[in-house]
Amino acid sequence: MVIRGNSRGNARQLSHYLLAKKENEAIRILDVNGQLNPETEDLHRAVFLMGVSAELSKSEKGLYHAQINPAIGEDAAMNDDHWLLAADILGKQLGLEEQSRAIVLHTKKGRTHAHVVWERYSHEQGKMVSDSFSRLAQDRARKEMEATFGQAPTPHRNKHRPELKASLSALWHQTGTGAQFVKAARQNGYIISEGSGRSPYMVVDENGRSYDLTRQLQGVRLKEVRTRLRHETLLGEKDAIALARKNQNDAQERSGGTGKQTLNLTTKIITMQKQFADNGKDMTGKSSQQQPEQQNTQDLFKENKPGVTGQQADKDVKQKFAENKADTGTDKQKDKEKRREAFKQQLQQKPGRDRERGMDID
Repeated sequence: MVIRGNSRGNARQLSHYLLAKKENEAIRILDVNGQLNPETEDLHRAVFLMGVSAELSKSEKGLYHAQINPAIGEDAAMNDDHWLLAADILGKQLGLEEQSRAIVLHTKKGRTHAHVVWERYSHEQGKMVSDSFSRLAQDRARKEMEATFGQAPTPHRNKHRPELKASLSALWHQTGTGAQFVKAARQNGYIISEGSGRSPYMVVDENGRSYDLTRQLQGVRLKEVRTRLRHETLLGEKDAIALARKNQNDAQERSGGTGKQTLNLTTKIITMQKQFADNGKDMTGKSSQQQPEQQNTQDLFKENKPGVTGQQADKDVKQKFAENKADTGTDKQKDKEKRREAFKQQLQQKPGRDRERGMDID
């Protein structure tokens, strides 16, 4: 289960977005303030009135828009009552349970998710319902939904998060363009995808978990991320999650299951560490055993060159090199003189032709 949401304004644009076909295979208005299966005009009117109420306060964000995305396959078990209950759970955690609400279902690539819009202005209190710590509220709602609907719990925290931050930060500073960064991230098991709202770019790890990309880049601001990635064509967040999970399942099938894959990987790591340790001992000369091959080679060299020291050998090589260089220079000079004499003789044999061309032989 994935839940994303934030406060926003521009009610007119949002109502049209909720009904835009685009990549959606099907769109259905489930609920508008308790009215089931309402008409299109009912949705436009309700969302517009929710946004207008922001004029009664100093805030320009009179709406709270959230998406409820069950995991692949789990959305098929969700009926109308489940979607309504899911919106109730999230609204309660956000403190919006008494506010006006609209629910729209989108189906894309055979998978259904819900868009829920609440009015933030409380007419009873005469102020906006606070949206502070809404991410924590979304996390609490997710856990409650998974328990209520019998869905697989989403891991609360990625124990490899520090490694993810360090890896992505290094890749960001090692690359210079958006295309290079996206490619390098993909080669290291990460998928850079599009986000929404305050998180325009996301990163999906090999387990299908998504994170705000900018938060994973140490010392990098959102403006820099926008500048580098603005011309890149990226997958949507949900598509990237689906792709990562598919790749993970395929890898497990090829290896014969998660247990076998983990065992093979562990064995490989242990072997590599042992080889690295052995190589390190050989290179530093601190191994408890001497290197017989290297020692034998040195002994053979001494036997073949009994009367020549290292310094004497270097002198002999330098002397031969100087002699060869001198010989080569002499030969080149002789060849050059021969070609010059031959050229002069050729010119003297054809004086008339050369005078016609204006050549001064004398």
